[in-house]
Amino acid sequence: MSSSASYECSLHGQIPDKLKPKLIERLIGLTGGEDFQSEIYEHEIGFIPTVETPIGPARNEDVMLKLRASISENVDLLKRNWQLCLYGHPEPRTGRNVTVRPMIYVNMKGDAFKYMSNLGYTFGFEYVRKGHAFVYKDLFRITVTQIFKFETPQDLSTLHLLDPTNTWLVEVSSISIIQEAVSKTVEEINNFKALFTGIVDLGYVDHLYLLNKVTYRS
Repeated sequence: MSSSASYECSLHGQIPDKLKPKLIERLIGLTGGEDFQSEIYEHEIGFIPTVETPIGPARNEDVMLKLRASISENVDLLKRNWQLCLYGHPEPRTGRNVTVRPMIYVNMKGDAFKYMSNLGYTFGFEYVRKGHAFVYKDLFRITVTQIFKFETPQDLSTLHLLDPTNTWLVEVSSISIIQEAVSKTVEEINNFKALFTGIVDLGYVDHLYLLNKVTYRS
């Protein structure tokens, strides 16, 4: 398996369904045409430690891990090309107004679920993302997606929309960058968001909502 450690800068927003065509039209214009558009149909599974860490300082070190894979209705769960994702804690708000966090991706080979078990992790939750993705000048990836949940675990035929208001989530994220490039990328992504004025208000998500910590009941 191969891995890479990097930083990511991102902004987030949401739009009602009626504004989606206008946003897609703007993105096609900005990115150079429909050739820069792709469809998203991704399965994400969250994993938590199998054994609950006792209350104490060590508990703060427990983090969630995710498996992510593009899917189609005809691909078996175990045969998908899974990617292991570790999201680091985002930096506290420092006036940048952009989410900045370290991320590690590992392309898995073999039985990804057995590997997770060997790591001491067990199934926590799952969902599916559907929508569209665009790439802007090899700098940013823009996704327009909706989240779907399962009525029956892993059964794609039981998916239904999580948000009954039919809104769309919009995320602008940078390519993988080294820590030294964060400041320049923050400036670029803040300039980029101005191109969406009047369609979607892209903003910073408070770092407390994105902390990658395992929440135990006890």
